[in-house]
Amino acid sequence: MNAVQLPLLDPPLKGFLRWAYTLSITSAHEETIPWYYSNFIQLSCTKRFLEDGRQFFLDFFRGKPNELNFNNPFLLTCSVNYTIMENLALGDWPQFIANQIQSGYYCVVFVDEARLSPSAAYQQEPFPHHLFIYGFDLDDRVFHVSMFDRTGVYRNLRVSFEEFQDAVQSMRHLLREKLTADHHTYFYKYEPHSPYPFDKTAAIDQLRDYLNGETHLNRINYNPDEGEAFGIKVYDYLQMYYNAVQQGDSRLGYRVDVRHLHVLWEHKKMMSERIDYLIKQGMIPYDEELVEGYNDITKRALKLRDQYIRHEMREDQEIYERLRLRFDQFREEEPVLLQKLITMLER
Repeated sequence: MNAVQLPLLDPPLKGFLRWAYTLSITSAHEETIPWYYSNFIQLSCTKRFLEDGRQFFLDFFRGKPNELNFNNPFLLTCSVNYTIMENLALGDWPQFIANQIQSGYYCVVFVDEARLSPSAAYQQEPFPHHLFIYGFDLDDRVFHVSMFDRTGVYRNLRVSFEEFQDAVQSMRHLLREKLTADHHTYFYKYEPHSPYPFDKTAAIDQLRDYLNGETHLNRINYNPDEGEAFGIKVYDYLQMYYNAVQQGDSRLGYRVDVRHLHVLWEHKKMMSERIDYLIKQGMIPYDEELVEGYNDITKRALKLRDQYIRHEMREDQEIYERLRLRFDQFREEEPVLLQKLITMLER
C-alpha cells in the first residue's frame, strides 16, 4: 500500500504531548473510556524551581514512568534509541517508518523540530522534540503528523520526507556532539484490553491523594520525590511562580506561563466531564451543587487562561491579582466538592 493513515481522534488533553499523542490513539476506541475516567485526577508540580533554577512544571500525574514509557494498558510499546538505529541509512528512514505504520504502529520519533517548516521552532535554535506520525503517502513523499503548529494550535499536518530526514540528521549531529540527550523513539500499537470497567477504588484513592496533597503511587519502585508537590498543594507553588513572574525574579528558568494555566483548566474540565460521566452511567446521583460547582470552577479556570493570553499581548498588571483571587477560591472550593464526590462514590 502506498498510503496509510491509522485511526486517531483529537485528544482530550493537550497540555503536554505525552497525553496528546497516546490519548489521540486510545480515544478512538470506546472501550478505553472507563479507563480514561478512572485516571487523570492527580496533579503535580515542581517545588524548588527558584532555589534550583529548574523549569516550573505543572502536569497531570499518573505515577512513574511517564505515559510515553509503557504506562498505557491499551498500547503495546516498543522503545529504541539512536544508537540502535545508527546503522540505518538516512535515506532508509522514511521507508522504515512507513513499514512500522503499515504494521499498525504509530511512531513517535525524536527529531530536531527546528528543521520542520510547520513548527514554531522552524529555522531557529535546535529543538529536540518528539514528532507523532500516524500515516504516510509514498507517492507524495509525506508523513501525516500531529503537532503544535506555528500559531501554537495542535493539529494534523503533513511533513515531507526530505524535511523529516533533515530533522533526523540534525538530531544525529546533536547527539554526536553531546548537545542533547537521547529521549528515545517510540512505536505504539493499539491492542484491545480485557474489560476495563470504571475503577471506583482507584478513583477514590487518587481523589484522596489530591485532597491530602500527597501520592503513594509507585512507592514499591520509586521513592517519593521531595522536589514535587501534589494535589491541592500545587496552588501554593502556582502562586509562588506567578509572584516571581510579576517581580521579574532572575532565578526563573525557561518560562511557559500560559501552559500552566492551560493545564489547570484541562484538569478542571476533566473533573467536570468525569462527574457528568459518572452520573450518566448511574454510578452517582445527580447533585446540583457538585455539577454546577465544578462547571463554575472550569469556566473561571478557562477565563483565567484566556485573560493571561490577552495580558501577554497587551500587558495588564491586574492579571496577577486575579490569579491570586482564583487560586484562593479554587483551594477553598475544591475540597468541599471532591469530598462530596468521594462520599457519593463510597455509597
